[in-house]
Amino acid sequence: MRLVSAIITTHNRLELLKRAIKSVWEQTYQNIELIVVDDASDDGTKEYCETQNFRFIHVPKEESRGGNHARNLGVMAAQGEYVAFLDDDDYWLPQKTAKQVALIESMDCELVHCGRRLEIVNAGRTEYRDTIPNPRHWGDMSRKILLTICTTTTTNILVKKQALLDAGLFDESLRFWQEYELTIRLAQRKPFYFVNEPLTVYRLDIGDKGRLTNRYFEWKKAVKYIHQKHAALYARLSPVEKLLVQYLVWNDAQKRCKASHLHLRCLGYFALRFPIRAARKLKKLLLSLVID
Repeated sequence: MRLVSAIITTHNRLELLKRAIKSVWEQTYQNIELIVVDDASDDGTKEYCETQNFRFIHVPKEESRGGNHARNLGVMAAQGEYVAFLDDDDYWLPQKTAKQVALIESMDCELVHCGRRLEIVNAGRTEYRDTIPNPRHWGDMSRKILLTICTTTTTNILVKKQALLDAGLFDESLRFWQEYELTIRLAQRKPFYFVNEPLTVYRLDIGDKGRLTNRYFEWKKAVKYIHQKHAALYARLSPVEKLLVQYLVWNDAQKRCKASHLHLRCLGYFALRFPIRAARKLKKLLLSLVID
């Protein structure tokens, strides 16, 4: 049974972190090491983790370089052949690791992902909604990865450590779409496969206005950076595929504008609702023209 290194990165979310840690220990897969990387928390996380039975890395405030740096520290410390990531406000369902290890060992690949359960917190109420991967995201994603975010979040993936090292780890200059940019590089190496059921729980707190996900202008810079970094890959796309890339950006931009309460900016995107709606209606037709 191969060793899996579970890496949780955290910052000032001690109570949610405890839930994430508990979900790792409750995995049905037995051979797991847990590494918690604390990125300069000041809420008692360091003191708590130092009393627990797992590997702990604390990044002092003066050395903090963001979540990607924390993830990379975890990867470098990992002893497992496989690495699985977990954000501190999310958690895994018990069979996540076992099912993903079984899949990655049965396929010629370096990365597998899965569906997720959304935990939507809004005005004191919590509801759950399951989502599963798109069937089109099975197999060779070297080209299609540019048109879609197939793995959704780092919490959903299990990947070979050596593949991460060879691909160059997380880009520490990015604060948005960082897992997506990493998967662009990984998809050029081997096919992706997925377990077709929700195996993770992703927390979405509608009332949390400080979520990194909501910061529109920084996200916009990150998207531009990714497109420039992989310009050679994007240049090879057909006109139809390039339109699908724009759809991906437009759709995410509209959601982030609304989440960030940028009302004037939202008005600009609402003015684009007609082409976006048209794009949605044409999406299935366009996808059928994309080279599989």
